[in-house]
Amino acid sequence: MEGLPIFPPGFRAHPLDGALLYFHPLSGTHVRLATAATGALRRTAPRVVMFGITNACNLRCAFCSRDASRPSRWTAETAAQVLRGLSEAGTLEVAYGGGEPLAFAGFDDLVARVAQTTQLAQHVTTNGTLLTGARLRQLQGALGIVRLSVYSDPRWRRAAEVLSANGQRWGVNLLVDDGALDTLPALLSEFAAFGARDVSILTYVGEPGRRLSTAGAGRLAAILKGAPLPARLSVCAGGLVPVPRLFGGDCGAGLDFVSITPDQRLLACSFSDAPGASLPATTAAQVLSGWRTHQAWLSRPSPRAGCGRALPMAAPNPTPPLTVWQSFSGNNSGECVMVARFESVAKAEAYLAKLLPGWEPGAPWTEAWQQLVREHGIAAPGDDAEAWDDGVEMPDELGAIGGSVIALGYAVDDAFHALRGLAWKDDGWVAPGGVHTHMPLCALIAIATKSAQDARAVAQAARSNRRRCWVHGVQVLVSVPLGPRESSWRLAATERRLPKLRSEVEALASGQPFAVEITTPEPTEDAVVQVMKRLGADVPTRGRMVVRFWDMQPARAHRTDTFLRALGDPPVTRVDDSFLLFDPVNRPKRLARLAYRHGGRIRVLSGHEVEVTASIWLDQPAPTRGKKAVKRQLAAGEVERAARAIGGYAITKIEPYRADTTRITGRTSDPASMLQSLSSIARQHQANLSIHVSDVDELSWTIRRLLAATRA
Repeated sequence: MEGLPIFPPGFRAHPLDGALLYFHPLSGTHVRLATAATGALRRTAPRVVMFGITNACNLRCAFCSRDASRPSRWTAETAAQVLRGLSEAGTLEVAYGGGEPLAFAGFDDLVARVAQTTQLAQHVTTNGTLLTGARLRQLQGALGIVRLSVYSDPRWRRAAEVLSANGQRWGVNLLVDDGALDTLPALLSEFAAFGARDVSILTYVGEPGRRLSTAGAGRLAAILKGAPLPARLSVCAGGLVPVPRLFGGDCGAGLDFVSITPDQRLLACSFSDAPGASLPATTAAQVLSGWRTHQAWLSRPSPRAGCGRALPMAAPNPTPPLTVWQSFSGNNSGECVMVARFESVAKAEAYLAKLLPGWEPGAPWTEAWQQLVREHGIAAPGDDAEAWDDGVEMPDELGAIGGSVIALGYAVDDAFHALRGLAWKDDGWVAPGGVHTHMPLCALIAIATKSAQDARAVAQAARSNRRRCWVHGVQVLVSVPLGPRESSWRLAATERRLPKLRSEVEALASGQPFAVEITTPEPTEDAVVQVMKRLGADVPTRGRMVVRFWDMQPARAHRTDTFLRALGDPPVTRVDDSFLLFDPVNRPKRLARLAYRHGGRIRVLSGHEVEVTASIWLDQPAPTRGKKAVKRQLAAGEVERAARAIGGYAITKIEPYRADTTRITGRTSDPASMLQSLSSIARQHQANLSIHVSDVDELSWTIRRLLAATRA
């Protein structure tokens, strides 16, 4: 780069296509030169990496993966190696997201290692609940900016106080739609008062019903013009909001920045997560190779409704020879789903009829809803000072499709805890999962016809560029993405997903029996075919249920004791005061109703064999004044040998995340014995134990449920 100016120490030079960018990692200062001398320059690496370091979310369990379809495969060592290679290739910034990145075992060590071995500016997007003054002091100087994801949960204020008190630069990520605009000015003033550096205004992608209207876009532009702190608008808004733009034009996904997922895949951005739409990203060389050779693919619009690339974009501004601005990159967060199935359409409609009178989409719980769940013996959000559900909003979408009632919305935790309890109370059955997902949603529909010939005719009529179909005897299985597969099919910004889905399902079924559930992500052709091949075989089943009280400190032991006394004397494995496994369950609906009445949260299991993930970790002593705390180390080798010695437990993975944490994953048909053994190992090492249990091949159980429902 001869003939170009040399900037003072601390700036990094990053070639763009026809321009040169100088970046200061400590201040976020960018200086862009576009002159005759830079005309021949070309990019050598993405400028920013959005790193989904984990799928774990502390709001449920500090080490529990929320999305089984994207297992968390990174360790601090492997992540540091990838980032070191990208930094050497010219990448300037990394923005950690997830999941909750601060729940990643080894996150602090990773940040420290990357700070020591690279020139990357490091940032993190967090819900803030794991931030402490001690932790921020340990990370002091290593983080450029902390971006706080703000929802209705009021705990963001505590995190803001901790960030400002410790001198950490921080900003806000805030999702907005038309309904958020009334309170937005007051909220912006509050951010400024707490010391936020800026606010990033994000628009909804994947929720057509929450896209800004034309009138809302105008209101937002006026609000941002008078904002009391610097405000940035997501490029996903396209050219809808009339605000000044630095450059305009394309968002740069896949070129200027890329996204790396927890399961070591490369995407253009976190919304470009259609099935099969990823490249391997286990090493820096793989990331750079995919980035260099797949630009046409990476530049496509996201399959989700609302992608800015599928909207009219803001017109590019004339680029001056010299442009200076100051900013850091950030990452963002997920969606909550409830599917409650009832034995009849009448029961589903009756359940929904209780909810509709007090429902205000996306608003805080109305008094009508608060009173409704209390009358049924279920705690309403905010009733319990020990619980995590204060500030929960009502669903953005709520509707019945056949015998299923579906709720959709965005949240940092389980937004529908009380609704799930009410569904069980009304003799429903609530599908497992859906608490918090970052994957695109898909409806799976089973339709029962009168003959194999009819089934083939229905499948032929149902197939389209969006829908996939499979025939099983006289039954048809159809997958319908809740968002576009192709950019040629897009929902209007004013439409909701559920009414459109209901019309589509009823048209496909044409009066024939059907059943519907929501899954994530959309299953691949091969995955469904493999399930269909095994439908003729008898699969061993065993009804089990997990009940958890672990997010109810410090009174969870009392809750657990009270709950068990109310049950009588059921077969139960009590791992600790937070985790109960009922094996078998003879009356699941009664157990679920009592669990929700006592503040528990449940997961239903169907398979004879289940997958168990156990994290064993040590609490670290807090530093004393003037002295650095001596970190405790877990004897990982002893833990691994003890785990492998457990009978009836097929280990599939053992991951030593860092010196004080080991995670063990495996399959067993005797989870009670295995959990007791793991609990014993944790006690022997004076360590903590966190457990996550799920069915093996949950897609198979979803399909079997749907087909069984239509046969009935």
